[in-house]
Amino acid sequence: MTIQRGYPVSTLRGSPAGNRSSSGPRIASVLRRSFQAIAGILVLAGMALAQSSASSSQPQEVTSGGYVIHQSIEFGYRLSDTTGSGAMYDTLVNQHEGPRIFDQTFSMRSQTHVGLFDNLYVSSLGWGGDANNLLRARADKGKWYSLQATFRRDQNFFDYDLLANPLNPGDSSPDRPVMNSPHMFETRRRMSDVDLTLLPLSKISFRLGYSRNNMTGPSFSSVHEGTDAALFQPWNTTLNEYRMGVDWTVLPRTVLSYDQTLGYYKGDTDWQLGTANPALLPGGAGSVDLGLPFDTGNRIPCGLTGSNTTLIDPTGTLTNLACSAYSNYFRTQRVRTSTPTERLSLRSSYLQRLDLTASYSYSSADMTTPYDEFFNGLVSRTGERQFTITGPAAANVISNVAEIGATFRLTDHLHVTDNFYYWAYRSPGSFLSTETDWSIPGITNANPCRPPACSLLVGVNTLTPTSADTSSALSFNQKLKRNQLELGWDVTRKFGARIGYRYGDHDFVHVLDFLTNDVDNIVVHEQTALLGAWARPIHTLRLNFDLEHINYDNTIVRIAPRKESRYRGQVNYTPRPWAVVGTSVNLLEDHNGDSLTHYRGHYRNYGFNVSLSPYERFGLDFAYNYNDVLQNALICFNDTPAAGVTLPVVSGAGSCVATAADPNNPYNDANNPLLTDSYYENNTHYGLVAVRVNPAKRISTSLGYSVTSVGGKTPQFNVLQPLGSLAYNYHQPVARLTIDLGHQVSWNAGWNFYQYNEKSFTGPTAPRYFHTNNATLSLTYAF
Repeated sequence: MTIQRGYPVSTLRGSPAGNRSSSGPRIASVLRRSFQAIAGILVLAGMALAQSSASSSQPQEVTSGGYVIHQSIEFGYRLSDTTGSGAMYDTLVNQHEGPRIFDQTFSMRSQTHVGLFDNLYVSSLGWGGDANNLLRARADKGKWYSLQATFRRDQNFFDYDLLANPLNPGDSSPDRPVMNSPHMFETRRRMSDVDLTLLPLSKISFRLGYSRNNMTGPSFSSVHEGTDAALFQPWNTTLNEYRMGVDWTVLPRTVLSYDQTLGYYKGDTDWQLGTANPALLPGGAGSVDLGLPFDTGNRIPCGLTGSNTTLIDPTGTLTNLACSAYSNYFRTQRVRTSTPTERLSLRSSYLQRLDLTASYSYSSADMTTPYDEFFNGLVSRTGERQFTITGPAAANVISNVAEIGATFRLTDHLHVTDNFYYWAYRSPGSFLSTETDWSIPGITNANPCRPPACSLLVGVNTLTPTSADTSSALSFNQKLKRNQLELGWDVTRKFGARIGYRYGDHDFVHVLDFLTNDVDNIVVHEQTALLGAWARPIHTLRLNFDLEHINYDNTIVRIAPRKESRYRGQVNYTPRPWAVVGTSVNLLEDHNGDSLTHYRGHYRNYGFNVSLSPYERFGLDFAYNYNDVLQNALICFNDTPAAGVTLPVVSGAGSCVATAADPNNPYNDANNPLLTDSYYENNTHYGLVAVRVNPAKRISTSLGYSVTSVGGKTPQFNVLQPLGSLAYNYHQPVARLTIDLGHQVSWNAGWNFYQYNEKSFTGPTAPRYFHTNNATLSLTYAF
């Protein structure tokens, strides 16, 4: 049975929602659509065969108006059938049924160089309903201009239902599982880029450019005020960027460049109360939403009272009026940012043995964002019934970046390279806010919220508001200086090596309050040893190796490393012109031996690939890649498992609390009394096999299979917590058949299969398993 997305399709796509009722009608429908699509393609194919059965479909040159013209287009129909989670399929694949233009190219090359352009090239793909569309165009006219333009449209659907899911237990009363991600979205991003170079071959050339990035669409998020409410977040952001530049060849092999960029950002996204767990108030007093987390056994959002056996009775009425809940919530924060950037750069090889590059850029961004937030409901912990927060906020971002690099060739085989990098960044900001609160008086830990004095029925107009103005001004500043010196020696034509040293310091300054001079300042010094070598013992074999060992004398965050080692190796071997073999190793080892942290992490990647084409009509490719990721560190946490539940991470935990028996406990965090070694492990295997066989002159076939298998583990803090994306298999076999029909027409049939299956239990959510068969039938016309 095909499972639709958890949210109504009509809400997100503007199309009617509905599930297929049985497998029989679904199969009949798929067969009918397949027959109709095949019939249409065969009619077109028959028309091509009727014209000629002898001519080849290989592109032929067409000459017109002094131009050599080539064109190709592949159009057809995609059939799609999904069983399982449609939301997960759209999150990972998002390809649906319908007619499509799969690919298109068009090119013109001038033979006479007398037209408006010498070369024109246009290509596109994905038109007709695919989630990703692309259009590229470029044109040039010798020494006069060069023009490039791109348009891309991406539809991004995301509903991985474990993201931000509260994992509500099934023994709540009532049982209210969250079946979809509270942070799902379906946005459309439209990106345009245009770049024009005038007089590209002249001593002075000019560059103009424009980019636009607009993202719109529905999305969902959450906010915490007593409990966590679901928010509807209609997304709307736009970035416009204008670019201007000039290149001046001041000396032979020496170019001086100046660039000016103007960026303008508009953020018009807002937030408004959605619907998670609605309930009526007694006496027709309206309704509230109890939020996403729902665990009445642990009093979330509240517990049962008196003789009530359920928090929401059969009429939909709330039985505990001291619940944290929302009657209304919205937040608007229109963001406007302008970012001008200037950059001056130089590149030169004027001197015989010296190559020089240098650049400096300055950027100053100004942001304004008026803030308006409103809450109405009840925060039972504090008795708050309503609040408003308003006020203007503003920030600046000032950035200075300088780079200087020089390579001096001491001899034909020995060279010295020095690169210096400087980055200074500061972001002062201010927020002048006015907060007005309507709170029920007297609510404390000793006197918790209880009806009738404290409840959702207490009228806001019976409470005395209190207002407070707060002025905050702070800044986050960083400064980075780094210099890298290397000596390279090409010992022979078959072997070379390099050795180097890098020194840097990273200065973090966090100004918490300008008035009191409350400042956090951390400086981290870096020292790095560099080593590399390459070898080419025979013409068909190339080997590369690089090593970096880094020492830091301080850290910014707890799990930042004090020592870091990177190893990279690569081998490329071509024993025959038709055989290519490659392998690579990439290792990263992190350590921080601080007694309160004991952080250790690594990233290890191993891979190889083989490509064989011993015959014109046969080819074979296969590849394998393995990733191993680890992060672990000591943490203090607070956790009380449900009655009857024993979690090893809790029962085996140490103590983070200083006691009379252990007065010198270094962690001493009474709010998080449990100590454990938290870890994250992930192992990913990826394999690919592809075979190409052309059994006849006019027939080509290909068959491939790829699989991603992920295994991992992390501490289980919740008995309802599944492994999810830490343990799954993702299978993707593919097949394609192409038949040359003559008259530059070929017929194509393709098949893609996708299967996602997790290796652990689903959890209290919608299942994420799916498998999909996609078939494409198309014609390609090329000349």
